[in-house]
Amino acid sequence: MMEGNKNVPKRRFDGFVGEWEEEKLEGLGVFGRTYAYSRAIEGAGNYYHVHYGDIHATFTGVITENTNIPSIKVEESHELLKDGDIVIADASEDYKDLGKAVVIQGTGNRKIIAGLHTFKFTPNEKLNSNFYLYYSQSNLFKSFSYKTGTGISVFGISKENMGKMEFNIPSYSEQQKIGHFFKQLDKQINLQQQKVEKAKAIKTAYLAEMFPAEGETVPKRRFDGFTGDWKERKVYSISDRFDNLRIPVTASERIPGDTPYYGANGIQDYVDGFTHEGEYILVAEDGANDLNDYPVHYVNGKVWVNNHAHVLQGKTGIADNKFLMYLFKTINMEPYLVGGSRAKLNADVMMNIEILLPILEVQQKIGHFFKKLDEKIAIEERRVEKLQALKQAYLHEMFV
Repeated sequence: MMEGNKNVPKRRFDGFVGEWEEEKLEGLGVFGRTYAYSRAIEGAGNYYHVHYGDIHATFTGVITENTNIPSIKVEESHELLKDGDIVIADASEDYKDLGKAVVIQGTGNRKIIAGLHTFKFTPNEKLNSNFYLYYSQSNLFKSFSYKTGTGISVFGISKENMGKMEFNIPSYSEQQKIGHFFKQLDKQINLQQQKVEKAKAIKTAYLAEMFPAEGETVPKRRFDGFTGDWKERKVYSISDRFDNLRIPVTASERIPGDTPYYGANGIQDYVDGFTHEGEYILVAEDGANDLNDYPVHYVNGKVWVNNHAHVLQGKTGIADNKFLMYLFKTINMEPYLVGGSRAKLNADVMMNIEILLPILEVQQKIGHFFKKLDEKIAIEERRVEKLQALKQAYLHEMFV
């Protein structure tokens, strides 16, 4: 709880009182040697380096003996990282990651060094590494990095400015308590994220097995009681296109409302009114953000669609819309695209794509099966989001 207007956090563990002390980072440890080796010399070497890209990619905020980091082919002697050392990224293409840190928590038999675009910092007895790790994830630190960082497309921060950074710290025992708390919370988030990835992997496996492979006319995995080949059809013969109803509206001209406004990659906004009402499949026309996982969306109800997504609807009694959405997800769209950096799927090309179609009852079963999988994935993802939101709330309340 708050202790009047003293320099204390909003939320605190029982038994801890008193104001936190203002310190500069340079007074809480020493900066060490870093080595600007590029990815070009990576290979089977006798040293491993923590590159700034490794820091950005590390979710847990720790480097252990099992963390996948590259080895490098160098022979001379280097200053090694040891348990408790902090490695800070001094560069980033995204301001929110500038100054992101990791803590060394076990090197095993590996010789690990601080690599390109990093600072090595060894804290003294006044600073707990995990406390600093989570402070560096707080909005207090982000405010500092935004004010201090420089650059346009790539952002950087200097060792001198990092050393002069002022922040408040409690007693070492309270720091330990805070660091341990967030470490446990991160474990929960990581475990929940693994559940999401496992559910997505299961879906990917089923997509590969429940639709015929290239050159085949039956899938590897089928529902009991269904036999026979899937029939070759063209998209135009099993669906209708409703692109003529699309209306693009610039952001400044949209009237806020409850209707999802769809573009190539999904919902962009919520607006008043609608262009389509019913059950449709939206397939990116141009501007797809991922050609390997081509944007295809199932919608049901009122939607507003702009001119960057094709609008398809399965013919009644012939094609199930949910099935069609998942079927399109199995198609490699790249051969059908034209253009350069903004690849485009022309309507005529799309409508003439050849697909394999089972009987309607099988389509409905497959569509329902994958819809249930997607619902499970969505539930697991929402749990991750709730835990992440909880962490952000605690980061806001437990540092000052």
